[in-house]
Amino acid sequence: MPVYKPEDYEEVIARIRKKVVENHVQMGACLSEETIAAFEKNCGIQLPQAYRMFLTQVGDGCESMVDGFQLNRLEDLEQKDLSRPFMLEKEWIWECEDDRYGERYDTVEQAIQENVYQGNIELIDVGDCRTYNLIVTGKCRGEVWDFTDAGVQPCCERQDFLGWFELWLDHPDSTDYLKDYVYE
Repeated sequence: MPVYKPEDYEEVIARIRKKVVENHVQMGACLSEETIAAFEKNCGIQLPQAYRMFLTQVGDGCESMVDGFQLNRLEDLEQKDLSRPFMLEKEWIWECEDDRYGERYDTVEQAIQENVYQGNIELIDVGDCRTYNLIVTGKCRGEVWDFTDAGVQPCCERQDFLGWFELWLDHPDSTDYLKDYVYE
């Protein structure tokens, strides 16, 4: 699955809507532009266009995905400042590295906080210190990344929200979001 282009969004959204019905996924209610704009204003960002379209045309979260996880509702997310950019462009497994950011930070924890845990929203918490997050600022804006307590990396190489969600719909019991990922 690719990172889709804006001219493809309508077609992809239509496919997703059909698959949601076929898979009996119980989506939350669609959000109004006003509700989304209020969230954006409170968080100091503009959500990626594909995700905005999903929220207005497909729904806001779902109660339970086939594999037992819940897609978080935008309305339930903490509204905090998200305007500081997500700084990464490639994976960072800090558990395997001693000093990626060297002299710029006093500790690995400070480097993680200032480069990773900003400019993104949590889509799903799968437990065991693992979440899938949508990047909302920075160079990887619009992509879904896999966050763990050991590091972060893009899902399925470069995967946007629509591709990520459609992959789950196509393979609800066997989705491997890392199957195509190649470590550098």
